[in-house]
Amino acid sequence: MGTILTWLALILSIVALGYAWLLQQELARATRRLDRYNRALYDANDELRRLREELADRVAQLRVETMQGKPHALTFTPDMTVREALLVHPQTEQLLATFHLGGCSSCAVTPDETLAQICREHGRDLEELLANLNQLLGSQLSNGAELPLLVKIPNVEFSFE
Repeated sequence: MGTILTWLALILSIVALGYAWLLQQELARATRRLDRYNRALYDANDELRRLREELADRVAQLRVETMQGKPHALTFTPDMTVREALLVHPQTEQLLATFHLGGCSSCAVTPDETLAQICREHGRDLEELLANLNQLLGSQLSNGAELPLLVKIPNVEFSFE
């Protein structure tokens, strides 16, 4: 009777080891499948982020084009996003950097924030920023005065003679 129980225990342990091995194989297949799904999800998320960025760029471009179509309507306003402002004039980025709005990690701005939001968050004077930005377009202040333009002039000059 003792040898029968020993053989029975040995057979049960071999069956248990075989079952554990099968479970390990199934776990490895599930892990590979999960890795594949995670890669696909990451790629889809990356593509979605790219498409959102393209859409935001196109919407900003269309808003600026709409403003350009109206006479005297193209001015920098507090509700204009940074993305739109950058499309209005090529020196906008330089002027924003002069106000320490964008350009480095300590003064970074999000393209979808409005000019009013970034001035409030970074403690800058919105009216002064708007006056300087509008001066890029040749606009004057509401009282008729002109502020000196704060755009940085590059200190490097290339000459090809």
